[in-house]
Amino acid sequence: MKLNYILTIFFLICAILLYSCRPQNELFTENPQALRFSDEAIIFDTILAGVPTATKRLRVYNPNKRAVRLNEVFLASGNSNDYTLLLNAEEGTSFRNVPILGGDSLLVIIKANIQNKNSDDIYQAFDSIVFVLPNRSQNVKLLTWAENVNVVDGEIPCNSTWTAQRPYLLKNKVKIAPNCSLRIEKGTRIYAFNGAILENLGSLQVEGKPDTNVIFRYFRRESNFENVLGTWQGLRLRKASQNVLRYTQISHARVGVLVDSTQALLEAVRLQSFSEAALVGFKAKIFMRNCLLNNAITRLLQATNGGEYELVHCTLANYEFFFNRQEEAGSVFLNEVGADSLKIRLFNNIFWGNLRDEIIFSGEKIALAAANNIFRSKIYEQVLNTNNNLLNVPSDLLFRNPRLFDYSLPSTSPAIGKGISTSITTDILGKIRKNPPDIGAFER
Repeated sequence: MKLNYILTIFFLICAILLYSCRPQNELFTENPQALRFSDEAIIFDTILAGVPTATKRLRVYNPNKRAVRLNEVFLASGNSNDYTLLLNAEEGTSFRNVPILGGDSLLVIIKANIQNKNSDDIYQAFDSIVFVLPNRSQNVKLLTWAENVNVVDGEIPCNSTWTAQRPYLLKNKVKIAPNCSLRIEKGTRIYAFNGAILENLGSLQVEGKPDTNVIFRYFRRESNFENVLGTWQGLRLRKASQNVLRYTQISHARVGVLVDSTQALLEAVRLQSFSEAALVGFKAKIFMRNCLLNNAITRLLQATNGGEYELVHCTLANYEFFFNRQEEAGSVFLNEVGADSLKIRLFNNIFWGNLRDEIIFSGEKIALAAANNIFRSKIYEQVLNTNNNLLNVPSDLLFRNPRLFDYSLPSTSPAIGKGISTSITTDILGKIRKNPPDIGAFER
């Protein structure tokens, strides 16, 4: 008995000593100061409903010297489907007995799960994360604006019209069947999911306006995705299809537009940011007016194996602000042996970039007519130096700010007033052109 008593006293003393030796930041306080937060509110602005979103992070700081125990961390709305929390590698909407060491912090990851609804209105999801301490409760607000979308997958119903009331989300392979048509009204926004493609075997009519362009782009709209290229496949205009695109913006694809053995009219079209090419023609007839092509890793324009290309008042400019182009010329006209003749008409265009040669002609049976253009070229410096073409002008004077994708003309631009009058009376923004007009897509 005496031995047991002695052992009990010994272990009790050891326990007291061990507890007293614990660092202060591991000892819990029952009357803690208020927590501090990295953000007063977490806002998702504006996401597409029904598709994955980027997560947001919230840091919860314990300013106390001692540890605090959160009795509960939960979403105020209860079992809401709009948000999910990730805390200590556990996912849910409610957590109990969550410790934070003294002077330490807790990371909370928030995910918005807004479901797609049959409504044209912007949906607002309000909630808050509640942190319950032994002596107080605190909260951080959650707010999300979400647009409901029309999800399109597979073959489009014949003779469809897409309107600006609600965005469209392309998933997988979306197809316009032969003898069917798709008309897209001004202001319509079309977002593409990973790897999506729009293929036309019928008729495609895109009817944007100067102040309400039609937009095709990647569905992720966070700022860190602005320079991500090749996220979707782009538009594919197949043999015998009919294609008219006016005041349209296409971006973030692998190849913006591929015209395969058919005809296309592009007026005031902006093609920007591609992992391969902005526009590719194969045995095609492509007519371009007031178009802007820029920021493609391989090239802006590739015309291959015969066809007809007429470019008037277009700007094709490729720089290396976000990638290495590996000496690929911005525009290439290539006619292989045995191909039909390749007819090229170039008037009032700018072919420019950071390379010494931004346009290449290769092959046989190429018929070229070019006047009042601006070229960056050493190879064809003598050949193209005719018909009022300008070559290798001062690069820093040509555009306003290429790094910010602003290819409008400053007052010093050599393109001002150097064009030849054509039937085109407005520029890419709908601005009236002077006589003589400026070269390129933008009128000063």
